[in-house]
Amino acid sequence: MQSLTELYIYPIKSTKGIELPQALVEEKGLKDDRRYMLVDLEGKFITGRTHPQLTQISIEFSKKGLFVSAPKQPSIYIQPELFSTQTLNVDIWSDSVQAQHCNIEYDRWFSSFLKQECQLVYFADTSNRTVKNTQYEVGFADGYPLLLINQASIDQLNTHLDAPISALHFRPNLLIKGDTAFIEDTWARIRIGEVAFQVSKPCSRCTFTNVDPKTGVADLEQPLKTLSQFRYHQGDIDFGQNLIPLNTGIIRCGDAIEILETQIPPSYSSMLATQTSNKEAVQIYFAGSDIEVTGDNQQLLLEQAEQAGINIPYSCRGGKCGRCKTQVLSGEVSVLSNEGLNDNEIEAGYVLACSCIPLSDITINH
Repeated sequence: MQSLTELYIYPIKSTKGIELPQALVEEKGLKDDRRYMLVDLEGKFITGRTHPQLTQISIEFSKKGLFVSAPKQPSIYIQPELFSTQTLNVDIWSDSVQAQHCNIEYDRWFSSFLKQECQLVYFADTSNRTVKNTQYEVGFADGYPLLLINQASIDQLNTHLDAPISALHFRPNLLIKGDTAFIEDTWARIRIGEVAFQVSKPCSRCTFTNVDPKTGVADLEQPLKTLSQFRYHQGDIDFGQNLIPLNTGIIRCGDAIEILETQIPPSYSSMLATQTSNKEAVQIYFAGSDIEVTGDNQQLLLEQAEQAGINIPYSCRGGKCGRCKTQVLSGEVSVLSNEGLNDNEIEAGYVLACSCIPLSDITINH
């Protein structure tokens, strides 16, 4: 029987998960999941992609609020009754959200831990954010209310790795026991306990996957490199499924998974094999540095810039944050993702260096 085996929430985005025996599913996802987030002084969100030490912050619920602890830091309580009345405009990926500022004392605690000035914000009742191109609500999760991971898929991945990993590398909300590896790719709609879910899309993985949740240390390659060898599809490396709840209700560990509707899964391949088969040389001119290099029509523009010694700032390397925004002055590129850009930027010829591939000789302004 396919069933739900473990449940996790992450009250503060990118911090250590809390395992639960049961959870209330709300429209935004599991109750209390990713309702808090850290932002820099410009309101840009901060995650474990750039600050993997966030994964070492532990959260517990108490009568006072959230009890927060971290290595070499005094513990604190985050108490809603002490929250500021100030509203901050914060950016998460391509979304702008009105969030509630929590408390300057909490800001000091997190700034001390990260060794960077930051602020803690809360997704208040008045905050609003929706899943892209839908009317479904989502909090501070990356893009979708919940993430499902199949333990059988983890087990198959581990057969390819020298050092096995746990499902927590992928920060799931729902860990399930499936009949076979990647059977979740075939699901379109499921029911768990009292709640039906739309299986919206595969989860595109980034370098955060390489962060060991036990140590907070990021491996330079694994498991993302191995995943790229058999889970590559249209520019993305996929693992796990994003879910949208279709109603509210309680789900519990041990609940059976009922398959309500199926779909044809994507056809996955190796990133390396895809790149090698149609490789051609192209000329890339970096106008900002007055440097021209010979590249190819297979590697990402950001990777080719790095090989040329060109510094293009980046964060997510997944086409979402917008930090590697680059303007194409001439030539053609294949755009894999433009989630981190607004319509005006796209119209002006901007692309995301981490999510585009040159198709011809190009000139870019970086």
